[in-house]
Amino acid sequence: MRSLTFPRYNYISYPFGLFASTILSRLNVGSSLAKNLGWGTVINVFYIPGAIIGGLLSDRIGRRRTMALGFGIQAILGFILGGALGSIQTILPLFIVLYGIFLTLGEVGPGATIVLTSSESFPTSIRGQCLGLIAAFGKAGAAIGTAVFAPILASYGDSVYRGNQAVFLIGSGFAAAGALTSLFIIPEISNRLEDEDDAWKVYLKDNGYDIQWGDEDTKDPVGLRMSSVKT
Repeated sequence: MRSLTFPRYNYISYPFGLFASTILSRLNVGSSLAKNLGWGTVINVFYIPGAIIGGLLSDRIGRRRTMALGFGIQAILGFILGGALGSIQTILPLFIVLYGIFLTLGEVGPGATIVLTSSESFPTSIRGQCLGLIAAFGKAGAAIGTAVFAPILASYGDSVYRGNQAVFLIGSGFAAAGALTSLFIIPEISNRLEDEDDAWKVYLKDNGYDIQWGDEDTKDPVGLRMSSVKT
């Protein structure tokens, strides 16, 4: 289930961050490459507060709701940006702030919770393998999003408005799909890792696997005398 949201998040997060300067250069916001890169850096700084806000919310309203909230508001803002881009992009500070908030919301929701919820969904003994598989799906989304972003912009030729509008509307569509997936497909799970471990042990036992977990006989040493350790 988590593999459905990971590529959608990365499809939005990676290209919109990497191509921020490209979008700004198409708007002719600066007379030089240095200015375009500078504004692009300002936009990417908006990632930081999103991670902080998302981390705080995830413990208060839950990981799944935080993910859905971030995805949902990001989709709404993205549709506003795409639909009213003609008016918004004429006011540079407004466009930069809204673009930055668009990236912030991605970190508030999936950016702050997607790896956490994925890791909490599996027992300790198979967590690394399963999380690696989900992360691979996520990186596939990042690769696809980055690969198609520039061609989408270029497909509209000299129409800067149409190209920029298309990428925001498409990205918002992925965010809306992520919000629906978070709300209706991803289950609510406990954030206690021991619960998944216990459920996994019961599952294995019910299916005929007799497994010893850890060393129950050897006792841990009371202490270690550093004076007796030879270097």
